[in-house]
Amino acid sequence: MTKNQRQFWPWIDDEQWNDWNRQMSAALKQEIESSVLIDKRNRRLVVNSYPTGTEPWKFADSLKTVAKRYDLGKIWLWALPEDVPDFLRSGFHLEGHLFRGKYNKFVVSLAHFPQRERRKSATLPLEDEVLQTVLTEKTLSRTFVLQGISLDTLNQLYAKQVSQLLTKIFSSYPSPVGDPQYISSMMQKKCIFAGAFDQDNLIGVAAAYVDSRFGRCEMTDCAVLNEYRGYSLSEKLLKILEKEVRKLGPYTLYTLAKAQSAAMNRVFFKLGYQYTGRLINNCHISGSFQDMNLWVNMNEQSFNKGT
Repeated sequence: MTKNQRQFWPWIDDEQWNDWNRQMSAALKQEIESSVLIDKRNRRLVVNSYPTGTEPWKFADSLKTVAKRYDLGKIWLWALPEDVPDFLRSGFHLEGHLFRGKYNKFVVSLAHFPQRERRKSATLPLEDEVLQTVLTEKTLSRTFVLQGISLDTLNQLYAKQVSQLLTKIFSSYPSPVGDPQYISSMMQKKCIFAGAFDQDNLIGVAAAYVDSRFGRCEMTDCAVLNEYRGYSLSEKLLKILEKEVRKLGPYTLYTLAKAQSAAMNRVFFKLGYQYTGRLINNCHISGSFQDMNLWVNMNEQSFNKGT
């Protein structure tokens, strides 16, 4: 356990901490050490999990203290369902969830805004209109693929091309995709990338970030060059990724799509994902903080069985 992680559980005295440390398995220690991220790029504190038995109100106070110390505008917390009432009483707000079947791990997305202006979103009416259009408008999938376009999974040899494509399309991004080494490291961590090629040129990409700790997988990094849009390339790439993820086991597939983007929200709706909430000013992308819609794959074949 690192000293940096210790700041999130300050109410535990040294004796309790040492007992706790001795009793934890190496896997659990690794989980806890990676469970809380001080995300300066997006000015937020991200909490992916916490040890069973953590007292929500004490933990909430610690998170608020850390967020204030690092001048972070948002705390994004994945909570256990049974702890949600206590977190809500501690000033957190419900933003979304990953509920499917009996899946009952860290599936409730909560938020607290230490800086009030971060909670305000002037684009909510527009985003509601976009969502309503996506949910009600009839759409057709194009089966036609432009001549010379091929689709395939990608290995680390393509890390530089992926990085160049993402930085060309997005003026800012929640993660350091401008660094090919970052893309390569994600591939090493078993994250799966798929790409669309026009001859030898990468013109579209999407990725699946598999998290075996929680049995979930984020479908992300979707990008297609402007001149190749309108041919359902993102949809086709995501289908390839879903097939690859299923080979690894049953995972809960979800995504965070820019709430103002009708195109990306429509893609996931067509693929059988269900809208479950909106994360306000969640990350910095395309030059500003953006609200993100949470979509969860409800197709039976992708259910995380047994959880």
